[in-house]
Amino acid sequence: MAFLTLGMGLHAQDDAIGKFFGKYLDDSRFTVVSVTPKKYSLLSKVNWDTIPADVKQTVTSLKSLRILSTETTPRQFYKEALSRIDMQEYEELITIRDKNDNVHFVIKESGGVIHELLMIAVDGDGFTLMSFVGDIDLDKMSRLSSSLSIKGMEDLKNVKRKNK
Repeated sequence: MAFLTLGMGLHAQDDAIGKFFGKYLDDSRFTVVSVTPKKYSLLSKVNWDTIPADVKQTVTSLKSLRILSTETTPRQFYKEALSRIDMQEYEELITIRDKNDNVHFVIKESGGVIHELLMIAVDGDGFTLMSFVGDIDLDKMSRLSSSLSIKGMEDLKNVKRKNK
């Protein structure tokens, strides 16, 4: 996880996700992680000999990673996030809902390549919004998230996308 926190800073965007992140960037109720394109110059200094090849490939294909999470009024922030994101811009990948949990994985795709993976999740413990931007391979992203123990991302391991 240490190499993912290199290059902290917020990738400014005018989209709903960027505005949502920006709104809560300095809010002490939230934990914020943002890795931007600046990481590429910093990642060249990482000793990749100790990192598995698939993790390296997954990380270097990402352009940005943003995570916003809170344990304070999680359902309120979940509803706000869903209302601010134009879901017509995304394709639903996975929805998981039970008594306490709601998890949505949505993607932006063109030409058979996933360019953004967005996870919006809430459970009894908190709310999390994650945005991965880059050329994304779901299988490799699942392996990366399980090796880093990213809550909610374990559901990606069960996704098998059909070729369009």
